Amino acid sequence: MKNLHFGAGNIGRGFIASLLNKSGYEVTFVDINEDLVNALKTRNTYTIKVLDNTIEELTISNFDGLNILSEKEELYARIGQVDLITTSIGPNVLPIIAKDIAAGLSKKLADNNTNFLDIIACENMIEGTTFLKGEIFKHLSKEEQVFVDKYVGFPNSAVDRIVPAQKHEDILLVEVEKFCEWVVEEDGLKVEANKAIADVHYVKDLNPFIERKLFTVNTGHAALSYFAKEKGLVYVSEGAIDSQVRQHFIKVLEETSEILIAKWGFAREDMDGYREKTIKRFENKLIVDELARICRTPIRKLGENERFVKPIKEAIRLDLSYENLAKTLAYILKFDDPTDEQSVELQKLLASKSISEILIEISNLSDEKVLSIVEKEYSNL
Repeated sequence: MKNLHFGAGNIGRGFIASLLNKSGYEVTFVDINEDLVNALKTRNTYTIKVLDNTIEELTISNFDGLNILSEKEELYARIGQVDLITTSIGPNVLPIIAKDIAAGLSKKLADNNTNFLDIIACENMIEGTTFLKGEIFKHLSKEEQVFVDKYVGFPNSAVDRIVPAQKHEDILLVEVEKFCEWVVEEDGLKVEANKAIADVHYVKDLNPFIERKLFTVNTGHAALSYFAKEKGLVYVSEGAIDSQVRQHFIKVLEETSEILIAKWGFAREDMDGYREKTIKRFENKLIVDELARICRTPIRKLGENERFVKPIKEAIRLDLSYENLAKTLAYILKFDDPTDEQSVELQKLLASKSISEILIEISNLSDEKVLSIVEKEYSNL
């Protein structure tokens, strides 16, 4: 089995390629970074360090590299030769690579190549593959679109693995946490062998798993970080074991667990286990992750469909508790980092508008009880 993976960064090498390699896929990384691509072309192996209580080293082989700028014709040919295309390049870059994928799919039709293919976006976004498909289709004729719909699968997926910011002398070395989760919509796949990738969880409905991750991992990570940053701590693992911070963010996660159980029917025992596993991940001292990194872009994190406001609105709808989620919004508003563009913008807004006005504008949050909780908590900080 052959795979083309767009994005040779830490997540691509340390997560997606790791699982594919375990299942015997030959992985070709596609990237713009010349040094990275050259290393992938010339090296036979690279190392993944899995950081748990101890450090485990994995050796990855059976890979290659392609430069997306200088090897386009080879790239288009490879698109017709592989069984699976995956991405981990960031949502903003998907429209850029869509044109190249479309060119390869056009060649596939021109060559009358009717081998099935699956394309999966492994991005931190909801319905990332659906978005990528839409961008690809902008560059295809109607005839090509019909062909692609018949022979190419576009299942959505959800991915979860903490890969901290890092720099090594060895350009291919990557450090990751032990936990990883890759969930794929089974019905969207065209290639039967792509339904048997090691450690991938195949589901009929992805939405419960996307929200479970968003409301637990993303919400918990951010809540911990804003609480800990306000207290003057530096690293996520410090915050995770600090008694005051811990009390705050665990209460937040208890609220989101109740929401997920009520909305999606997760078994309480399973939800409790998932929450505890998530907390343990944050405690990992070998993962050196700065709070400042997690706290960045506070305006985005106050978004209506983001990790705090969305569960608050679900809690209101389901008549469940949301007090600790609401209190967290005050800590986000308090976050002041002159090096972060959104933080600077948010502090300017706070100088000229009330908290209620800001949350109505940014979060589309107008519930008086919620706004009152946020204002009271903010005044106490």
